[in-house]
Amino acid sequence: MIPKNRLILLLILTILLCHVFPVVAANNQKKLLINNQVINKHLNIKEENGALLIPLKVLEDSFNLDIEWIELIKSINIKLDNKIVKLRVDESKVQIGDQVKELSTPVRMTDGKVYIPLDFIAQILGYKLTWNTTEINLSKPSVQVNDVKYKKTTSGEEIIIYTNKRPRYDIASLQSPERLAIDILDSKLSNKLRDIAVNNGLIFQIRSKQFKTDVVRVVLDLYQPLSYQVDINKVKSGYQLKLKLSPRIIDFSYNKKEKSFSILATKELGTYNVKSLPKDNKIIVEFPNVLLDIVKDHFAINNKWVDEVELVQVEENNNIVAKLILTTDKLFKLNIYNDPKNAKRLIIKPNRLKELLDVNYNPKEASVNIVTKEMVSPKSIPLKKGARLVLDFPETIFRKVHKSVEYDEKFIEEVRVSQFNKEVARVVIDLKELVNYELNTIKDSESEHYNTVVKLELPDDKDNKELIDTLNSDKSQQLQQRRDINHSKDENLKTNRLEDVNIVTNGNEIELNVSLENKSKYKIRKFSYPNRLVVDLPQTINELRQESIVEPKGIITDVRVSQFSWEPAVTRVVFELPYAIDYKVTSKSLTDQISIKLKTQSEESVLSNRTIVVDAGHGGADPGAIGPTGLMEKDVNLDIAKKLAALLRQAGATVKMTRKDDRYITLWSRADMANRLDSDIFVSIHSNAHKGKDASGTEIYVYPGSYGDTLVLAKLVQSSLQKEIDLIDRGVRFNELYVLEETTMPSILSEIAFITNRKEEKLLADPDFRQRAALGLYKGIVAFFNRVAKEER
Repeated sequence: MIPKNRLILLLILTILLCHVFPVVAANNQKKLLINNQVINKHLNIKEENGALLIPLKVLEDSFNLDIEWIELIKSINIKLDNKIVKLRVDESKVQIGDQVKELSTPVRMTDGKVYIPLDFIAQILGYKLTWNTTEINLSKPSVQVNDVKYKKTTSGEEIIIYTNKRPRYDIASLQSPERLAIDILDSKLSNKLRDIAVNNGLIFQIRSKQFKTDVVRVVLDLYQPLSYQVDINKVKSGYQLKLKLSPRIIDFSYNKKEKSFSILATKELGTYNVKSLPKDNKIIVEFPNVLLDIVKDHFAINNKWVDEVELVQVEENNNIVAKLILTTDKLFKLNIYNDPKNAKRLIIKPNRLKELLDVNYNPKEASVNIVTKEMVSPKSIPLKKGARLVLDFPETIFRKVHKSVEYDEKFIEEVRVSQFNKEVARVVIDLKELVNYELNTIKDSESEHYNTVVKLELPDDKDNKELIDTLNSDKSQQLQQRRDINHSKDENLKTNRLEDVNIVTNGNEIELNVSLENKSKYKIRKFSYPNRLVVDLPQTINELRQESIVEPKGIITDVRVSQFSWEPAVTRVVFELPYAIDYKVTSKSLTDQISIKLKTQSEESVLSNRTIVVDAGHGGADPGAIGPTGLMEKDVNLDIAKKLAALLRQAGATVKMTRKDDRYITLWSRADMANRLDSDIFVSIHSNAHKGKDASGTEIYVYPGSYGDTLVLAKLVQSSLQKEIDLIDRGVRFNELYVLEETTMPSILSEIAFITNRKEEKLLADPDFRQRAALGLYKGIVAFFNRVAKEER
């Protein structure tokens, strides 16, 4: 029997031994897999405190490691890259190079065999360790992170993570301090990456490390929370995971001279919404998904447009929005465009809106009177169906939003006015039947308002009575004309025939001739919008084929002949003009040879005392676009510019060229020359280019928001140029080009043809084509100054 005190002592020793020496399970076997391939089917392992230990011999056999066993001190040295890993039996510390780390479980030795913790081996060799009751799997990460970069691009700021395979990732926002962590799953750093100092006011630095055996973590140390979008792109070298930072507004300023606001962002602000809140005296420009990153956010302006400006950051529908709030009680619209010198700078310039005050109908004059505060050039909207006239007043508001007045008149039913959109007021005149009309704008000397008068040419007008009486012939005769329309030669038939339309030019004199088979009465009228002379021929059949109709000459921009009606038979001849012009009828009222003389000024007289700056685009080190065969745009532009200058000088104009030879001239210098000379117009000559080789045609650019003389000049020159060179008419377009913005006179930029189109490059290389291009530009300029001269009289 053991004495009681000895029993107690034995129990205490047993407890102490259990704590000093951890429990080591008996040997068991598992299958060892490396990258899913079986390496050892019956691997003897040990388990200690939930950790696995494997024989040292396996490291030599399965991992080809250079291992040294030092029996005297029971120590192991493993050569790993340029470091030595040192472990000792029964010690929980390990030395890796100059560093000492803690093991999860000490190295053990049993029955002369050394066992090493498997999690430590997996860590130093870069394997992910998974295991269950039957097998152990060591696998290498499949994704390799090769580099991390911060870039400023034209599309904004980006953090780019370069990988060899398509990455899977997790992103988390971390607090205290503010960070964004990007975990690349199943990945390994290919090499150690340096920290990237950014210091852009949003990101302090970017750090990258092997966060776990199979996770690379990229950490963005932030000054403030981040807004971003994620893209993954495949490239030749692998994949790029991109964090595209939302644009940031980093500066705001007011230009007193230009009376404009400037917003500088980290990328081009292409999306924005403008809201008007008249009740609150505010106009708001909203920038979705844009961060506000400026120190000052409130500005007192106190100019004639705006009292104050505020910049605020809000969150709407889980999206961030930066707002520019303008406090004002004025009526204006915002002209918003990117600075041509820096697309990341947005210019916001208030432009005064015009106001439509009232509309009324004068039955005595058969006219609709539209009253506006300022001069407005309405645009007539052609309609395919319906008897109504539609006039749009651009950059104009109608405060009443909508007005409708019905009239109990013979030809007019109703006049309606509405705010068609935020910048266009629309007037609709509902008619009982379509009639011709004239459009004129007159300034009221008392009120200083402008009256746009729509004069309806009703069938009971005295001036038209003679024509109407002629048209309203006996019904049976009309039916007989319809039956005999197929060129009957019956002498008793009273239907006349149109035989010819001709244009005769002699210097600055233009004569329009209309030939009939028999003598007839006729009616000549002048219309506006567009400007045209109309010759109506009663009881006349049109037998002219389209190809036999005379081509436009001189200032005539188009000639059209149509069968205006069959019952009664009326043929209409239309001569389209570039501007309103006086005329004189030199033929008798009853004739078979109608003759009309146009009263034009000589080209020499309309161009004398005019200063014109001709700008040959590009030059010197800047070749411009280059054609498929190597033709350089700068050479084409200069040759056409010289030819145009010669034509203008011959007609009496003072011409200045921005360059006379192959030299580089800055855009600023080109615009500055025109401004210093106080030139009447500025004409820039270019050759177009496009990625698509089939792009073709001719076009003219003006600056967005241009109106008045600039648009008139552009349209006249485009019309005459297109007719002269006979290429596809691409029309007048808007573009924020520096030379168009900075010049203070009517300015246009002509793209003659596409040098990137092989056919049009061949034309541009032809001296004859260049001469015709110069002539087309010249004719348009002359037409413009003819119009100016008429307005000045």
